[in-house]
Amino acid sequence: MKNQSHALNKIDISFYVGLALKAVNAFIEVVGGLFMIAINHEWLNHFVKLLTIPELRENPNDIIMNYLLGLSQNLSISAQHTVALYMLFHGTTKMVVIVLLWKKKLWAYYPAVFIFGGFVLYEIYSYIHNDSVIVLLLIILDMAIIALILIERKQLSDGHLSRAESHPYG
Repeated sequence: MKNQSHALNKIDISFYVGLALKAVNAFIEVVGGLFMIAINHEWLNHFVKLLTIPELRENPNDIIMNYLLGLSQNLSISAQHTVALYMLFHGTTKMVVIVLLWKKKLWAYYPAVFIFGGFVLYEIYSYIHNDSVIVLLLIILDMAIIALILIERKQLSDGHLSRAESHPYG
């Protein structure tokens, strides 16, 4: 029985660490979206150049700096606003889902799986077209979060986590 309790504790810890990581990511997306709406398009391009040019003088083959510079040069005002709205929607949606899961709202688990599953599908599409290691890591993290959500939901519904009602953050 002790091993089962220990395993449940590891799953709980993993679940909350995963939620915390997703919450930080969601917060950064919301702030980034607000920043993208508020910032002047020309200033954004100038800022990216200020950031990338010194690095590219040292290492002209720097993949990240070349990517950022190319991204800023091809970013139109409408694309900037589209990215901003996407970041705001994506980040806000994640925050709402995370809060509901953190509070162990049983009804929110399956919609959370559906929402994170949708994000994974979009991330896979993005990865296929951009071949980004960061996107690949997000896919792996989101799939792990989905698995943990399903495990946590099963444990809650089986009564293994009877403390759900007395959850310290709920």
